[in-house]
Amino acid sequence: MIKTLFLFSLLIFSTSCADIEFVLSDNEDKNFLKNNSSITVSGKKYENFSQELFARFGNNKNGKYIIQAAFYEKKENIAVKKNQVAEKIDYELMAVYTIYLKGVGCDVFSKTVVTKFSFTPKSSGYNFGTDRSLEKLYKTSIKNNIKTFVDAVPNNKKLSCV
Repeated sequence: MIKTLFLFSLLIFSTSCADIEFVLSDNEDKNFLKNNSSITVSGKKYENFSQELFARFGNNKNGKYIIQAAFYEKKENIAVKKNQVAEKIDYELMAVYTIYLKGVGCDVFSKTVVTKFSFTPKSSGYNFGTDRSLEKLYKTSIKNNIKTFVDAVPNNKKLSCV
């Protein structure tokens, strides 16, 4: 009886798990640039942008690729009170990425990524909470910008001189 019950439960278990797909098994490493590229940053020298790039790609001077990133920020006051205090500020962060192949000496990929966010300051003077909120929005926007770039880079085998 115990053998029959065991075999029956084994049969039920094996048929119920027949359609399981292992998603991670065929996941290729899209970030082939990590620890294989040297990074140069130009434009507005925003510290968090450089830190995020180095965290995502590393900085290997002997790597196969050179990633050049130019970072720009556009800040626009949308709603302004009578006393010239901004009620809403729109930020547009633009990064122009170019990947160069060292061995060939040509650029193999170029992409401009723009991310936007809005910020509503809570006071006209210094406010710790408001400043931390802006910093967090800025970091999140930078991470999204870099992630969009990484997702847009084609597979290593598809890179060739432009």
